[in-house]
Amino acid sequence: MRFEPATDLHQRLFSEWNRVSRLEERTCRPLVKGKQAPTINQIVTLAFFVDSVNEPVGRFVYFDMNPRNRSAEFGYIVHPNFRQRGIGYRMLALALHQLFKTTDLNKLYCQTGGFNTASIALLEKLKFHRDGILREHHELDGKLWDDLIYSILRREWEHHHS
Repeated sequence: MRFEPATDLHQRLFSEWNRVSRLEERTCRPLVKGKQAPTINQIVTLAFFVDSVNEPVGRFVYFDMNPRNRSAEFGYIVHPNFRQRGIGYRMLALALHQLFKTTDLNKLYCQTGGFNTASIALLEKLKFHRDGILREHHELDGKLWDDLIYSILRREWEHHHS
């Protein structure tokens, strides 16, 4: 076996191969008029507060919304001075409850470094499913760590948090 850079002729051949199957079978990404469309690039950021503090104590952001499979990725952070007080749990519970209540999203997912034991514990406490591991995917201080992917489906959320 050998390989070489693809030529224009090769690209035309590859396009013909694609006609044998439907695009819907080759991608889970959004489609428009039979062509792959970009995800919705909107990034929504929510600031979270507690009664006794004027500044935010947490941030929740969701993005990479895919209307075809009704999913979105999210990330979060708690102000360092307010960690280990249950704020992350309350923040995620409130944000996910609101998203599942006001959108048609079926799945929310996130990625966290294997070194982030607090985040892993929080996601597991909220009954997220560990979907997979991206091996040695996250460089930190010269070391490569695994990244863990977690998700929760609407029906799982409703079952555990209704």
